[in-house]
Amino acid sequence: MRFGLKVNPAGWDDASRWAGIAESLGFDGLWTGDNLRNPRDAAIPVHDGPTVIAGWAATTSRIRVGLLIANMVFRHPTVLAKAATTLDHVSGGRFDLGIGSGVWPTDHGMAGTPAWTARERTDRLAEFVAVVDRLLSGDVTDHEGPYYPYTLAAMTPGTVQERLPLIVAANAPRALAVVAAHADGWVTFPGAATEEEFYAKSIERAKTLDEGLGGREIRRILLAYGQIDPWASEDGFARLVERYQGIGFNEIVVYAPKEHELAVFEKVTAKLDSYR
Repeated sequence: MRFGLKVNPAGWDDASRWAGIAESLGFDGLWTGDNLRNPRDAAIPVHDGPTVIAGWAATTSRIRVGLLIANMVFRHPTVLAKAATTLDHVSGGRFDLGIGSGVWPTDHGMAGTPAWTARERTDRLAEFVAVVDRLLSGDVTDHEGPYYPYTLAAMTPGTVQERLPLIVAANAPRALAVVAAHADGWVTFPGAATEEEFYAKSIERAKTLDEGLGGREIRRILLAYGQIDPWASEDGFARLVERYQGIGFNEIVVYAPKEHELAVFEKVTAKLDSYR
């Protein structure tokens, strides 16, 4: 089992502090989000995700850094592929790219992007991920897709990593098919579901994904948000790891603890290797 820490920093001091903590405690990955604002409370500070990653990439030495998840609501895939390549260079080959279709009306509103139907959102995800995949693989031929056409592309320089890991957020069957076709990893989180509902659905989704993968192994990442509370207790963290490892997850990304959660965080991270 691998462990990542997801931080949505209030400022660079906060971001830098958590990067040092994550690296010193032995976390495998350091992640941040990619929204233009907090979807529920505009007063909560939100920074540009890729810019935070660039700062982390330049000031850490061991830990992998990445976006969970790059939001396609306000990007063209060619722009994201170029940014991902640069972040891979700044990090010395330690960058992981998560991609998702976006769900918050606030991101659509602030980016000036019309709302999409569920079908269009999934169609866009399929084309978006395919374009990023082909560009990062060095295929720069013109593309005439319905949503993200482009010509005259170049990807010079290429990535530092022979294969920059692509991680796709997916729950519905058509989105899981995108994971199977292009991704090196799958990430999922409960959203508004209860933990029991999410657990049962995760078993179903894993079976659907397996059918598409045809035996290919990929990273299976649980983003422990919503009704999954990693810092409730030490025993609770152990049960969380055992429960989701038992249905095939091999990576858990937890959020940076709040003040009242620090005691459990410190106890768990003091013996993080024992949960692997």
